[in-house]
Amino acid sequence: MLKNVKLKFTENSDIDIDTNGVIIFVGPNNSGKSLILKEIFNSFNSQSPSNNELILKDYNIQFPTESDIDSFISKAAELFPQPNVGNPDMISLGRPNSQLQTNISTLRHLPANKNKQQTAFLYGRWGLIRLDGRSRFSLTDDQNMGDLLKQSTNILSDVFKNDIIRNRIRDVIFDAFGSYFVIDPTNGGKLRIRLSSIAPLEDEQSLSQQAREFHGNATYIKDASDGVQAFTGIVTAIYSDDYHTVLVDEPEAFLHPPLAKKLGFHLSSLVTQQNSTLMISTHSADFLMGCIQATKNVKIVRLEYSNGKSRGRMIDAKQLEDFFKRPLIRNTNVISGLFYDGIVVTESDNDRVFYQEIYNRITENKSEHPSILFVNAQNKQTLKDIMGPLRSFGVPVAAISDIDILKDGGMTWTNWLKSARIPETLHLGYGQQREAIKNKFEQQHIDMKKDGGITALPPQDQKAAEILFQTLDSHGVFVVRSGELESWLKELHIPGKKTDWTIAMLDRLGSDPSSKDYVKPAENDVWEFIRKIIKWVQDPERDGLL
Repeated sequence: MLKNVKLKFTENSDIDIDTNGVIIFVGPNNSGKSLILKEIFNSFNSQSPSNNELILKDYNIQFPTESDIDSFISKAAELFPQPNVGNPDMISLGRPNSQLQTNISTLRHLPANKNKQQTAFLYGRWGLIRLDGRSRFSLTDDQNMGDLLKQSTNILSDVFKNDIIRNRIRDVIFDAFGSYFVIDPTNGGKLRIRLSSIAPLEDEQSLSQQAREFHGNATYIKDASDGVQAFTGIVTAIYSDDYHTVLVDEPEAFLHPPLAKKLGFHLSSLVTQQNSTLMISTHSADFLMGCIQATKNVKIVRLEYSNGKSRGRMIDAKQLEDFFKRPLIRNTNVISGLFYDGIVVTESDNDRVFYQEIYNRITENKSEHPSILFVNAQNKQTLKDIMGPLRSFGVPVAAISDIDILKDGGMTWTNWLKSARIPETLHLGYGQQREAIKNKFEQQHIDMKKDGGITALPPQDQKAAEILFQTLDSHGVFVVRSGELESWLKELHIPGKKTDWTIAMLDRLGSDPSSKDYVKPAENDVWEFIRKIIKWVQDPERDGLL
């Protein structure tokens, strides 16, 4: 039904998305992910076009055929017979709790009229479902059985009457929890979901003593955990009908990572089989990877919004999948960076822990600062292997390197510049600067990491090094001028190297803000260094580097 949507942004051109398959919206909080789903849903539930959308610029639909309309009218007439005896041309559409009356003749003219808004409102919206956080738990509520000889009036009645759908839901639930999904009809005209540790009876819909005992021994869904209820409710709702468009806001809520991944896999598999549309707003890397594993027809859109400015970028799903298949990436938390304002990559876990603690103290209780994920590479050489690809996905990624980056000559240095998106025409000049500064350290027998970094150089050479490092700063590569990790906060007199230094430093920084020994942010040293990185992540001018 939905062919494509066009999204608008203030800082980049429109994005036109073919909506067949799976579309996943990622990005930090308040970037517009949930808003897109709401605006699409509202556009189908409005009789006239709206000009108030903040992100949705336009959409196109596949218009129904005359045969589609005939089938649609027949189903509606079965659910709501004779809605208006005085006017036989009138018909009721929808569900018992959400009805709309219109003229049959108006419906029959939809294929020829090709009025997008009218078709979406009268016909398309009944095949669209939107699930958000508020509706998630009500999906597993008990529901009326109704007249089983007539068209169903709710989801559980639909599923109870349809063996094929019920078994498909059962397969998914069993894969997730090792329990059998069953619908219990023993509560006087009410249907309720239960999960059984044993397979259902051959005649599971019977009211015999054996069936009553079977249902009595199964777990009532409302007695299950929040995660089980959320997972079961989403699957039951989406599998219950042949929806052309499914909109789900943060489906991973209340789910452990493995369950989020399974849910992404099953929902993506379903829409692939039905040739329909699944549009998801998510903060879960696991759900995202489940979708990618289920189908190649996945489109990922990363959104940003800050200071009244919005941005959007399509991410190549195949490139993303290949990137996260690499052991170096798969065994870090890098993929979660898609949901942050920015990422900082450090040389090692010791660096990551220290710099993240400094960032936490600077940003504590300050909502104006961006959300930044700190991750670590395995060494200085692999920093660029993480930074480059993530920038191509539209994620602001900064790298922190010790000063011995100056020793990286040849292709290693060139690859650094490429990862930082420094124009190729500048590579030769920057390479010569790097070589000249490195030689100054060697000529004067200065250990650049242990003897104080650039402060050990003569003033003119120190100035030259600072100019080069400022250039790298502007491209998101931040070099420790004083040498290495252990050169920070010298006044605290922390002994040791690597892990020993990090543990001692964290202990010295303190954990109780009310203590006189608690180290608070200052205006210099590592505090100033991390503030520069925060400012870079927030700077809209760095968009050209991504």
